[in-house]
Amino acid sequence: MNIEDFKYTQLEKSEGITTGSFSFGRGEQQNFIYGRKYHTGNGEDLQLIYLHDIGEHGNRYQSFFHSFLKTHSIENTSVHTLDFRGHGKSSGTRGHLKNIDDLCFDVIGHINHIAKSDGNIVLMGTGLGGIVALKILHLHFSFLKVKVNGLILINPALKLNWTVPAVLEGLARHDYLPFNKMKLPFVLEGVMFCGESSIAEEFDSDPLVNHTLTWGSLFELQHNASLIRTSAYYLDIPVFVGLSGKGSLYNKQVTELFAKGITDITFEHYYNASHDLLHNFDCEKLSQDVYNWLKKNSL
Repeated sequence: MNIEDFKYTQLEKSEGITTGSFSFGRGEQQNFIYGRKYHTGNGEDLQLIYLHDIGEHGNRYQSFFHSFLKTHSIENTSVHTLDFRGHGKSSGTRGHLKNIDDLCFDVIGHINHIAKSDGNIVLMGTGLGGIVALKILHLHFSFLKVKVNGLILINPALKLNWTVPAVLEGLARHDYLPFNKMKLPFVLEGVMFCGESSIAEEFDSDPLVNHTLTWGSLFELQHNASLIRTSAYYLDIPVFVGLSGKGSLYNKQVTELFAKGITDITFEHYYNASHDLLHNFDCEKLSQDVYNWLKKNSL
């Protein structure tokens, strides 16, 4: 999974954290992928790859990762946030998720490009990002040039609380393109993701958020979620799962059942938190829990 034309630009350095942006192309059509990097120290003992949820973009989480690195004084660590195809500043049809495998291979290409032979790689995914991470580790791990050492799942999209009707799913399955790219008859609103009104308002006014999705996107996510939750719990690496009590996008009971099949699991409930846990009032507890988990597993 090679990438081409990798470019990195340092944007700023403040309080020991260097922030930069990167971009690269991958695939026959040279799909443009954009991302951010937050780096502390001189080395990269740990490289954390964050994968966002459907409709979102990685830069929404800059404040969380800045705070995470600064609060815990984590040295020689880099956090990478990629914008999936069709999301944020990356190329692709806005609001349309054609093939999750493409997202997996974009991430694999980036990992292979930036990985250090003597460092640890940890994947961290929210919602859709959790499905991408799990599919990489379950089906596409042979394309990785290095081992992924840990996995963090925050409210993974293992089962949606809203589904594609069977008749419409049949059209999508047969790749009926006019239907596949038809927009869903509702808007992704901040209240679906965020419990705090100020964060919800920021979500609603963010021009890089996809506030409308296609029927094809919903089917692709639903199909892959079904595949992953029935086959991808045989993981031989430490796994951290964070689950919000008030998240309404994905089924909490399915995530709890899935987690029971993982051998090396740390499971944390945030009962009063909304889906977007990294922006929630409980994000400080999440930050501490993740930090403790990383230390416990020497990551």
